[in-house]
Amino acid sequence: MSSTFNILIVGALFCVLMLLVLTSLLRSGIPGIREWWVANVLACLALVLYAFGRELPPFIGYELTNGVYAAAAAAMLAGFRRFYGRSRMTPWLAAGVLLAVAAIALFHYRFDSYAMRTIAVAVFQGAICLGIAVTIMRGRSDWRSHYPSLFTVGMAAVITLGHGIRSVIYLTHTGEVTSLLQPSPLNLFFVSAGTFVLPVLTFGAVMLVHDTMLAAAELAANRDFLTGAWTRRAFFEHSEREILRARRMGRQLSLLLLDVDHFKKINDTHGHGVGDQVLIDLVKRAATVVRGVDYFARVGGEEFAVLLPETSREAAAVVAERMRAAVAQSDAARGKSKALPPYTISIGVSSLRGFESLHDLMRRADAALYAAKAMGRNRAVSEAGAEA
Repeated sequence: MSSTFNILIVGALFCVLMLLVLTSLLRSGIPGIREWWVANVLACLALVLYAFGRELPPFIGYELTNGVYAAAAAAMLAGFRRFYGRSRMTPWLAAGVLLAVAAIALFHYRFDSYAMRTIAVAVFQGAICLGIAVTIMRGRSDWRSHYPSLFTVGMAAVITLGHGIRSVIYLTHTGEVTSLLQPSPLNLFFVSAGTFVLPVLTFGAVMLVHDTMLAAAELAANRDFLTGAWTRRAFFEHSEREILRARRMGRQLSLLLLDVDHFKKINDTHGHGVGDQVLIDLVKRAATVVRGVDYFARVGGEEFAVLLPETSREAAAVVAERMRAAVAQSDAARGKSKALPPYTISIGVSSLRGFESLHDLMRRADAALYAAKAMGRNRAVSEAGAEA
């Protein structure tokens, strides 16, 4: 058996390996995995057909085999587009595959030229890899970490360049290679490189999927399962970093502690299910007040904290009053709909002082919250004791 045959079979086995990995990821439901799975099935079939090309009828060995491999590449691009929330472009990709097959048929039956058939394949495959690189770059706003994305973009770009170089070489050396299975150094190099294109791109895709799954797991661990607010653990980790940054840059930082007034009575009167809905409603209303840079977390049963970077105590008091009003002003509507009982919140406000710890900052906000309760609830009170 020739070296080219062995390379093609090894490439097919790599596609099988990628298939096993992708199969384990199918249940994640992440877009793009099914398309990548199909791409590797087609690539495996095409590589086996390439390996046994001399024993196959000409139509199967040329048009069908190259068509299957082109379809594999198209499915790979469709997977990346789906992964980044774009359409598969199925009609355009199908048209591209048919055009590639037509070009191969033209240089098989009308003008028999292995070099031109190779160039037709290289142009199509290069265009697909360029499309993959462009798709990933256009989705860079959604990159969770840079390494998987840059690796895949880099590989797609290198492969695109390789197909371009291959086209130029075969265009200028049309008589040196006459068959895919010819064991010449030039042919062995390009066959070796081309055989592992789809496994390498699949490896990049798997890295992207793994990164997505890690981000989802981290988000699930850091988000309260009921309300969607950040968890106590995530809040403490984030707050420590923000306090260090505020000290380093000499910026102001404030904290709100709030809870639902008479929450135990709500649970006892209406049930814990309604109490849960009250907490969910509170988080939704608070989200209309806080900024994107603020950090809203559930730190206790009905107690929440809001970290306000680059915010003075006076500005934090204004935010606290807006949040309190956002809840209190909707009492009548909730009472009429009977969906939720009327409820109010009390809020304590504190601001970072010098080199104090998060514990000290929260202690003073908690004291202000206790003062708000003592003053009749449904109010926001700053650490100085003044009502916001």
